[in-house]
Amino acid sequence: MFTGSTRRQAGSALIISLVLLLMLTLTAVAGIGISTSQERMAHNVKLKNDSFQAAESGLRYIEQQVRANELMLPLLVCVQAGCELPVAALDPDHLSAPAADWSALPVAVAGNDARAWYRIVRLGDSVMPANLAAGAPSTLYRISVVSHKGATRTVLESVYAFTRM
Repeated sequence: MFTGSTRRQAGSALIISLVLLLMLTLTAVAGIGISTSQERMAHNVKLKNDSFQAAESGLRYIEQQVRANELMLPLLVCVQAGCELPVAALDPDHLSAPAADWSALPVAVAGNDARAWYRIVRLGDSVMPANLAAGAPSTLYRISVVSHKGATRTVLESVYAFTRM
């Protein structure tokens, strides 16, 4: 025979179990959401690093090609809009060369399935560029490299002093 307090407690174990099960389910769902978010962040960081590495590799490759006289350097000094970086170079949705005067880097140089383009512009002449001996007449060039991987875009630039001794 059941007493009054036993009958009242008969359903409470089920309710407590269901509440605990609900809390465990909510904790598991939150954990899955956090895990998914962290995986997306890690993937975006990888894309960003791949894009940066492609741009840096391209920049070093072009600098090496210039030092070895393998590339034709521009003869005319850039003026106004010709010196500026095109807006398309900064647009991550623009999937091709930023402008017509940009050249594609070899796929082997960019690596990691990244796409990269470069442009060299002549900035002008300098009698004494930084980090060079005084009186060494030089022509200054800006080398710009844009790389694209996934939804990321990286733009790197360097100034190259071509010194005539």
